[in-house]
Amino acid sequence: MKTTTASLFLLFIFSITQSSFLFGVANATGDAVLDRNGDKVLTGVRYYVVSAIWGAGGGGLAIGRESGRKCPEVVVQRRFDLDNGSPVVFSNANPGDGVVRVSSDVRVKFVGPRDRLCPTSTVWKVQGEGESSGNRWVELGGSEGEPGCDTAESWFKIDKAFIDGTYKFKYCPSACDSSATSCYEIERAVDTDGQVRLALTDSTGYPWIFVKADEADARIRQVVRA
Repeated sequence: MKTTTASLFLLFIFSITQSSFLFGVANATGDAVLDRNGDKVLTGVRYYVVSAIWGAGGGGLAIGRESGRKCPEVVVQRRFDLDNGSPVVFSNANPGDGVVRVSSDVRVKFVGPRDRLCPTSTVWKVQGEGESSGNRWVELGGSEGEPGCDTAESWFKIDKAFIDGTYKFKYCPSACDSSATSCYEIERAVDTDGQVRLALTDSTGYPWIFVKADEADARIRQVVRA
């Protein structure tokens, strides 16, 4: 009887320990992405994606265009630190979760003023492998459809970067349940027009921070009034 009781006690302790370990592992990939103020980044809320490196690091991400090609538009980085670029909104592959989480599939979409030369969507997507002889760029025209293999080019991940409190983008979609999906970091690169853009790379990704657009816009208005 004592042996049975001891065995049950050890099994109970093992179960708790194992559950705690598994919870920790699950939590590690489900941590909320935080904005510049340490608040959770939420889906459907406008944010600027701004360089985490101040001084010669450039400004925020924005809508751009290649010379000689009006569509699709592309993701560029503004040259100046004080230029926040164009705001984006995030949406999760899991529509029931309103918090953007580390290493989870997320869709990125530019919102706000835009010219009418290009009728395609402002959702980010990765260029197809056969569309470029050099870098595979992040451009616009992505799908707003449900997660799946036919929309895989429009799903990204946000991971923690090498500087505390900063994040990097990755292209490693799990929205398409296939072992053939490759994982890439996303780095800055200069195109033939001299624009700084986002491109897939095998090296370390570039660090960014997220700034709530309403807060940033309010500060700009205060400076203008002053």
